[in-house]
Amino acid sequence: MLKDPDFMATFAAVGEGVQVFADALVLNPGAIALADGARVDDYCRLEGGTRLDVGRYVHISSFVSIFGGGTCLIGDGAALAGGAKVITGSDQADACMSAAAPIEWRHVERHTSVLDHLSFVATNATMLPGTSLGVGAILAAGAVAVKDVPAWEVWGGVPARKVGERDPAPLKARGVPVDELEARSLLAAG
Repeated sequence: MLKDPDFMATFAAVGEGVQVFADALVLNPGAIALADGARVDDYCRLEGGTRLDVGRYVHISSFVSIFGGGTCLIGDGAALAGGAKVITGSDQADACMSAAAPIEWRHVERHTSVLDHLSFVATNATMLPGTSLGVGAILAAGAVAVKDVPAWEVWGGVPARKVGERDPAPLKARGVPVDELEARSLLAAG
């Protein structure tokens, strides 16, 4: 079952063929843009924060959380597997760290996190505030990204480090427009 048309109208933008399942928790949808073919499964948590742009054919699986009040940019063909987290902001240790505390007690820093085209965040992996995945990069299951993962590299562990490389040739053989997506890298534009 999908979100009703009235709720879908509250998003900043919705492309063709977008699916947002009924039990997805969506906060601040007015800051969220969903491009053609994007799919958001039940039981995930999306916070619009400052901005959340979801590219074409992105799949956000159940139990994914994107939160923190900052900005998250997700490129075409990227995916987040069950339990993955993208944190775009956090309370700082020089202040009260409870989100329930009065605002004057708190010090929250918000950042931009980027999942470039064709990148993948595996099951239960976490991207800390301000980290990015390059085109085709993979953050392995359970890994914690504390710094940027370069294009076409596979990183795993806590903290995450390079454990391998991903070959773009099989994607090209399937007709994925890898060269076009590399030329339109979200990170190159920033």
